[in-house]
Parts: sequence; structure tokens; C-alpha cells
Amino acid sequence: MPTLKEQIEIAWNNLQKSIEHGTIAISSEKTFVFNFAMELAKNYKCEGIYLDFEYQAYDNIDGSDKYLDLLVYETTSPNIKYAIEFKAPMKSGSGNSNQTETRKKIYKDIARLQYLTENDDEIIGGYFFMITNEAPYFNASEHRDNTFDTSHQHTGSTNDFKKQYGLQCDFTFTFIWHNDHLGLENNHSFACLKPIFICKIKR
Repeated sequence: MPTLKEQIEIAWNNLQKSIEHGTIAISSEKTFVFNFAMELAKNYKCEGIYLDFEYQAYDNIDGSDKYLDLLVYETTSPNIKYAIEFKAPMKSGSGNSNQTETRKKIYKDIARLQYLTENDDEIIGGYFFMITNEAPYFNASEHRDNTFDTSHQHTGSTNDFKKQYGLQCDFTFTFIWHNDHLGLENNHSFACLKPIFICKIKR
């Protein structure tokens, strides 16, 4: 039987294939979260897996934004949990997402996952999943604010949030995009980020 970590990664791989092949429709970040949760539940035949949406995880660090997108654990091992954050910025009829603000939120989500792995004894790892149909998230450019760069093969860190969240170390991560060669000429074509995993560091 695969471990919970392995099941999460199997669910992501299955979802990524469906997204890239256009066999499911993703209209918002909420549908992205829901479709991932469905894939994970299918791995368990809808038994023995606990899915907690909008879990109130950040009371101590964010008064206005307290909620983790998804907390998962097996009912037989409730002290082994994984925290998951999702981002799905996408074009709409009214235009593009707020890309500068969203890039900052991406780094913030990763830093908050690091905070949970450092401060919650039961959360042993965190995952950050992202898809987008807006090319500026994965294409590099010198003509914008790159404080929180998310372009392909860029290496970022949580250093800007280290003091705010009391992080123990500076966690680094690299943005690796799949399907970034697509023209993304319509709202049904998405590039998928290779999941960023934050592992609990033993104290």
C-alpha cells in the first residue's frame, strides 16, 4: 500500500495528465482544489482518508487570512498530516489576474507551509500545487517587478517572510513548469508547476 505522501503524488500526477489533456475543466482555484481532492479520494476508494478544506491553520500569523486550502491525513494515522496550498491564476473575460500581487501570494503560501511544518508536530510536510493559463507566470521578463519571480527554472526562497513568520531557516525552491511551451491561446490550456514540497526538519 502506498504511503500518504505517495498517494498525494499519484493523485497529482493523475490530475496533471487530465488537465494537460483537456479531459477536465478547471474554471477556478476552487475547482482545482476539488478535482485534486477527488483524485486523492479515488485512490482510497473514498474510505480511510480525511480531507479538511479551508482548515484554520494560520491564526497565530495571519489575522485576515487564516485558512489552509487543504489538510489531509489517513484516519488510521491522524498524527501524520500534510498541508496543501493551491494557486490557479487564470484569464477571464475581464482580463488577466493581478500577476504582481499573485506572485507575492505564491511565495507567501510556500512560506506559510514552511511555518506549519516547523510549528505543528503533526504536519510532516507541505505541498504547493499550481496551474495557470497566463504565460507571464512562467516566462522570464526584465520589464516587470521580479521581486517574487515565478518564471521557469528560477530559484526563489522564503527569506522575505522569515522574520514575519518566525521561520527557522531560509527555504529555497525552483519553479519547474510543464506545458510551458504551449501558446495558451485559450482558457482550456494550462501549464502545470512541478509540485514544491516542504519537508519537516527535525529539531
